[in-house]
Amino acid sequence: MKYTRNWLIALGLWYVFNAVLTWPSVFGPGLSTMYPGVELYATEPIFRLLTEAWVIVGIQLAAIGVVALWGARNPMKYIAVIPVTIVTEIVDGIWDIYSIVYSYEAMWVGVVTLVIHVIIILTGMVAWRKAHA
Repeated sequence: MKYTRNWLIALGLWYVFNAVLTWPSVFGPGLSTMYPGVELYATEPIFRLLTEAWVIVGIQLAAIGVVALWGARNPMKYIAVIPVTIVTEIVDGIWDIYSIVYSYEAMWVGVVTLVIHVIIILTGMVAWRKAHA
């Protein structure tokens, strides 16, 4: 159960940290690195809409993160956080593949995020298995 508890804590901290990373003042300046050569219209209202949409993604991950942190106190009671996280990471991974192929995302950014998704999925599967051992 210790592994599962530690996984919930690490996941929770990571997801809350992601909310900070998606804040417009943090995320906005990095978009030109994520999408090199793409006109982002940074001085237009549409750019604000884009960065605010990313905040929602960050808040959703932070919500899962807060539940994971809370659930670390009693992992079996909050064990459902693990499959929710795995499905979330699969969907986000599919979105990253789409972004690389069709939305001009820099390959290195997409690969890094895909690796992170895989790590979370695999360690989540281990946490699930260890919790039920």
